[in-house]
Amino acid sequence: MEKSQTHSLHNDTLLFAEESKTPSPESEKPYKLMIVDDENEIHVMTKLVLADYEYKGAGLMFLSAFSGKEAKALIRENPDIACCLLDVVMETKDAGLEVARFIREDAKNKKLRIILRTGQPGKAPENDIILNYDINDYKEKTELTNQKLFTTITTALRSYDHLEELEKKSREILAKNIRLNEEIARRIVAESNLTKYNRSLEKMIESKSSRLKEAIRSLEVTKDALQKMKKTTIISDISILSVDTVDTSNSIIEANLSKMNQYRQTMTHLLEKYNVLEKIITSHKGEKQKKANESIQQIDAYKSQTNFDTLLKDYPGIITESLRGIEQISNAVSDIKLFVSINEEPFQPTDLYLLLEDITIARKKVISKNIDIQLNLEKVPISFLPRRHVERVFNTIIDNSIHAIKSHGIVSISCQYLEPDIIVCIRDIGCGISKEDLPHIFKPYFTGDKSKGKGLGLAFAKSVIQSCDGDLEITSSHNEGTMVKIVLPVKETDT
Repeated sequence: MEKSQTHSLHNDTLLFAEESKTPSPESEKPYKLMIVDDENEIHVMTKLVLADYEYKGAGLMFLSAFSGKEAKALIRENPDIACCLLDVVMETKDAGLEVARFIREDAKNKKLRIILRTGQPGKAPENDIILNYDINDYKEKTELTNQKLFTTITTALRSYDHLEELEKKSREILAKNIRLNEEIARRIVAESNLTKYNRSLEKMIESKSSRLKEAIRSLEVTKDALQKMKKTTIISDISILSVDTVDTSNSIIEANLSKMNQYRQTMTHLLEKYNVLEKIITSHKGEKQKKANESIQQIDAYKSQTNFDTLLKDYPGIITESLRGIEQISNAVSDIKLFVSINEEPFQPTDLYLLLEDITIARKKVISKNIDIQLNLEKVPISFLPRRHVERVFNTIIDNSIHAIKSHGIVSISCQYLEPDIIVCIRDIGCGISKEDLPHIFKPYFTGDKSKGKGLGLAFAKSVIQSCDGDLEITSSHNEGTMVKIVLPVKETDT
């Protein structure tokens, strides 16, 4: 085998890479450079030229093969070879080309940089080699001087590093894709489970909604029943007290009417006697005077027996008591009708802000100058309410506050909207309500001051506010004052 060009490495001055510092234990791992050539001199000279070579702080590790067979063995044992200086003609004229094919096809090594070196270019034309084999460079041994060898190796290692980085990125991307696919798979399973859960939840919500609607309907029925019960309870309280009044009045009237009937019989009999006497006196004179005197004596005896003077004295009082009893019955019936009428008034749009303003203006015209009514009103939503009854409630409570102030003081009225309710507060610094009386203030006919009213005002007010689904609370301290808090829900329609 002709090797006439092997002297080429001696023709130029030897050029070495710049001398670098001795690598520390932490230095970069050296790049593996495989020299495949059947001439030992080529191996020696190549190692000599590249002995001090460094790229990115890493040197070279030389692997030598003197035949295609040895080269294949090294490639199998060292899959991380970075670069191969490959001779074409060795034991056969295409042994080097077979090694190139082996690297790419059998070993599946796409990173290893193959630099084909030949001393007989005629046997391996460059164009044919580049087109038919996956090699990275083609050099004739005559042109591969020290400097060009340095440049060629550096270019090959740079390409190898790029491929290494690309492979690393590819592995990272592959790992991320695997994790992403796993995550997608988990999410698909999770979404499937979530879909099943949502279906189950929808069915459960539908079932619960159905039960809730039924419960709401039941609650509405219960609410109506409770409302009627409230009305019945207050009427019952009034009725119980009123029945006692009616029973007492009936007893008085019955007893008085019985007496009146007795008195009527007595007076009728007495008048009959007087008629007889009158006839006797007018028809008989002289000898019959004696008989007339006897009749007069009988009349006087009857008058004494029937206590006629007392009858005449008591008769007007009996009539008066009977009339009072009738009046009490009428009042009791009126009280019952008042509470019955609470749920009969239609609800209508009501502006509580304007209503309280109007009531205050009217009150200021008639109250003492020593009492001041102060307003702290905010605009509130229009609400459907029984306006006439609500107005009566406010008037009653404001009147109570005014009456609780003995000489001079202030009644304050505030109104604000705290969704979903309108809050009205009426305060006074008056005589207050005693601790003993406070639990009873909403009972019909209970009043701390017998001279003022008959004790139905607060019971009526409580009943009206409850009929609007609201609430009325009173807090008070004796001789310190009273606060009445009224809570009314905003109703947008006539319910």
